[in-house]
Amino acid sequence: MIGKKIFNLNQLAWPIRWPTKWLIFALATLAVCFPSPAMFVRHIQHWRNPNALIEPDALSLIPMKKMLETQLQGVTNKGLIMMTVERLVYEQVPYDWDWNTWGTADYLPTVTEVIDMGREDCDGRAVVAASLLKHLGYDAKIVTDFSHVWVKTKSGELMGPGDQSAIEATGDGLKINWLGLIYLTSAVSYGVAVFPLAREMILIVVLWSLFRHHRKGFLYDVIALGMLVGALFLFRQGGQNYREPVLGLQWAGLAAFFVAVSVMVVRSMHWKVSDK
Repeated sequence: MIGKKIFNLNQLAWPIRWPTKWLIFALATLAVCFPSPAMFVRHIQHWRNPNALIEPDALSLIPMKKMLETQLQGVTNKGLIMMTVERLVYEQVPYDWDWNTWGTADYLPTVTEVIDMGREDCDGRAVVAASLLKHLGYDAKIVTDFSHVWVKTKSGELMGPGDQSAIEATGDGLKINWLGLIYLTSAVSYGVAVFPLAREMILIVVLWSLFRHHRKGFLYDVIALGMLVGALFLFRQGGQNYREPVLGLQWAGLAAFFVAVSVMVVRSMHWKVSDK
């Protein structure tokens, strides 16, 4: 049934067929990465104003605030205060990937969601740390370089700050640091590296099924599939280490991917009904 539907797509004129197939692939990507549409919508809403998630008065934060107040008795040094906040969050909120916690590729949670789940990755930890700092009177903000999320204050940064922020949450909305965009490729590579391989293979198969010729030149289609799989593994290997990405592997993976897709798209565009 699925094969028949994909086959019927190939009988459309290529100006219609080409964008239709990409739309199908985009929807498949969304379904694979974000199985819960409601959570995806919440994720987007939260990222529209991340600082709105900083809740120093959240009831769920009371136990951590009490622990922090005990640890900070007599401490006035701002650097030491931030280190204490950072250490407390690391201890009370064990690190775990969003896929394991929420069943989604990425999710920016509220303070209460983090506390209730009892574990989170960098963005949830940053929200909790910023809330604790806000409780102590610090002007804390959420920043990211696409791979990692941390906290910025006038007294310094904490929660493992990256080399260069790409997006900073401000009172006026999200502020983009265009210099930080140079890390986008590494960020995507890191995201691919930590995402379940089985789900990425689903997307490879979907992409290949949509754009393979189906009737002529099966050998080319097999080669293209091999290139797509090879590109995926190169890209994954290049992003294994967030702090030390292997740019050569990342770019080799991207090159293999675009060559494979370009060949498949060109062949798909020249499909004719007479080829049946």
